[in-house]
Amino acid sequence: MNLRPHAISGFMLAGILLPATHSEFICHAQPSATDLFAVDTAVPDSSTRSRAASGHLQEELQLANDYYTGKRVTRDLVQAAYWFKKAAEQGDPGAEVEIGYFYLTGTGVKADGEQAVRWFTRASASGSRMGKLNLAVVYLRGIGVPPDPHLGVTLLNELAKEQDPRGEDYLGLMYMLGIGVDKNPVAAEHWFELAAQHHSPEGNYSMGTLYTGVAGHTRDLDRACKYFEQSVNAGYVPSKHSLGLLLVNHPELPQTPGEAISLLQSAAAAGSWRSSAVLGILFRDGQGVPKDSSTAYTWFTIAAQQGGSEAQPDVSADLAALKSTLAAEEQSKSEQAAAQWMIAHPRPAVFVRGSPSFAPIDEVYATEQAQIERRE
Repeated sequence: MNLRPHAISGFMLAGILLPATHSEFICHAQPSATDLFAVDTAVPDSSTRSRAASGHLQEELQLANDYYTGKRVTRDLVQAAYWFKKAAEQGDPGAEVEIGYFYLTGTGVKADGEQAVRWFTRASASGSRMGKLNLAVVYLRGIGVPPDPHLGVTLLNELAKEQDPRGEDYLGLMYMLGIGVDKNPVAAEHWFELAAQHHSPEGNYSMGTLYTGVAGHTRDLDRACKYFEQSVNAGYVPSKHSLGLLLVNHPELPQTPGEAISLLQSAAAAGSWRSSAVLGILFRDGQGVPKDSSTAYTWFTIAAQQGGSEAQPDVSADLAALKSTLAAEEQSKSEQAAAQWMIAHPRPAVFVRGSPSFAPIDEVYATEQAQIERRE
């Protein structure tokens, strides 16, 4: 069996929670909210609240993060937004990025694209590369402002000149897709490779994708694996899916027992419906795992819930076929297992790290615009 992936999304512009450690890839001109997420485990005392109320920046940031993550306090997104805005009003670039994202997504505040643009603009002016990246994204997508791909590309070029790896990777995507620039696959690969050299998980993902056999590009699965592995080591979920799928389709590639399944399970736990669907196929057919229709039905059910209308065309036939073979009790148990799994894995993520703690978003991701087709 050869599982063919859907178009790979390399240009992900959507609000998805990232672990706090992901912010290590961000360079800030001055201390920011993301620099202050590693705090102790004591319950915030009245002194912390009093100092935050008096305008002390570090305490404002601590309370913002506490309310966002539910550490030491009951999770309260309205309070998280309140304290991030307080810190942003003092000019902290990281907090400016966070409150911009909150306004973009309606997290703890009423959604307001114009306010999001305002805060990303301020963060960019404060020296935040992430603020500038997000500003480029909103101009590319026309969120809160009229679409202006050329301005978006100009901002990405400014980041690339500073050797910012995310700016380089996004610039590569612009050349790959011909957004704001003439389509140029050679230039796209140049920027992807620079991003990978600068240790960008997204850049390594893009390079791995090219070497899996994008039309017009050299196919080299060993090199693809190496790029994906570097990205996986940084916790990048799309690479977990791509590497897992590559190893399933090519058992001749070096791999440890169960590695492909483990990668797909990790990606599925992070919200990848395609990984859940692949796991359904593997259990349906008994490839690399014991054949098990009940478990296959569970994974297809999970994929359908994760992917919604996008997943339906790909999983509905398998769900119907498996449902017809399962006794009512088996079907019910599988559906209950899927429901419990969804409760245990409620948050989609672009990065998965060792720590279970999630801090607020840094990056606004572009999604389903950059789809690089590959063959398997």
